[in-house]
Amino acid sequence: MDFSMKILNLGIDNSVLDKNSKLAKRAVAYGGLVEKYIIIVPFAEGKIVDLSEKVKVFGVKTKNKVFGFIKIYNLAKRLMKKEKINLISVQDQYYLGFMSLRLAKKFKIGLEIQVHGFEKYGGLRKVIAKYILPRANAVRCVSLRLKKELISEFRVKENNITVAQIFVDIAKMSLRGAFATKQSRQDALTGIALPSTYNGKVVFLTIGRLVPVKNIVIQIKAMVEVIKKFPEVELWIIGEGPEKNNLEYIINNLELSEKVKLLGWQGDLRKFYSQADVFMLTSNYEGWGLAVIEAAAYGLPIIMTDVGCAGEVIRNRENGIIISVGDVKKLGEAMVKIMENKDLRKKLGDSACEAVKKLPNKNETLALYKKSWEKALK
Repeated sequence: MDFSMKILNLGIDNSVLDKNSKLAKRAVAYGGLVEKYIIIVPFAEGKIVDLSEKVKVFGVKTKNKVFGFIKIYNLAKRLMKKEKINLISVQDQYYLGFMSLRLAKKFKIGLEIQVHGFEKYGGLRKVIAKYILPRANAVRCVSLRLKKELISEFRVKENNITVAQIFVDIAKMSLRGAFATKQSRQDALTGIALPSTYNGKVVFLTIGRLVPVKNIVIQIKAMVEVIKKFPEVELWIIGEGPEKNNLEYIINNLELSEKVKLLGWQGDLRKFYSQADVFMLTSNYEGWGLAVIEAAAYGLPIIMTDVGCAGEVIRNRENGIIISVGDVKKLGEAMVKIMENKDLRKKLGDSACEAVKKLPNKNETLALYKKSWEKALK
């Protein structure tokens, strides 16, 4: 533990206010490395949660973005004075990042910017990101792909960058291998609401926010050709978001309502991972792709676009199939290929599982976080 570190984290994910969430549990682990770890996130109402003796979360009511921004700024100033904060870590390279840079300069303390991706990169955001990223004392990103982008596009010094993926506890996952039997699935799915047509069919699974950048549309379109060869195939889509109505329209328009299921958001993803046969991610952009790592841990063969952890963890034909972004035809071909070749399915699933086992463990990941914080304090 480093008793000299008192960190203020400005975040955007308010799930940290839920003590049982994955993010909250990770925050407690981060707090174990330092003297104090305080988090501020926007929320529907004002809320304060003590996650541990050292970790406290402030949810700031932000119905209006401008006033919410001001409230976060004022609260941050008060906490920095009261708690004698000596490091700001911010989960945003845009507006919160700009605020954090101003605060860091005002209080003459270190600044770490966390970069998980650039999916909304453009306009004023582009100007802000290019301004603040080179001025941060440390930048922590989740992939080598992002590191290269930070150096080439944003002129961040390589020595200021630390690559640290989000830790996934592989040991706690039930690895099942490809294609479980119908009976084993039914036993495991007790109490889980699944499509009424589910009867042990081969299932392609995708998990994520229903937003345009995830490009789930091409999975639905690819199903048109796939079911011509494999009528018993289904696609399960887990997630919520503004794209939901559009996806429903496309599914109905292509007459795929019996084959493509929108299952909404699910709190417990374990049974879905363990009962699916193939996992797909078809984003136009992805910083890392945590769902891919989790799916690989369950021994699922992976089909994904060339984004995020593609090329770093998932390698084409070695432990997955990687296609170009937006290529519906290649996606359909990959789906058919993985269905036709049983040996390939097993090879890709087993190899993907082995690949994620080699990722940094919890202690190694925490050490990388601390390394980045130490850079910010120099």
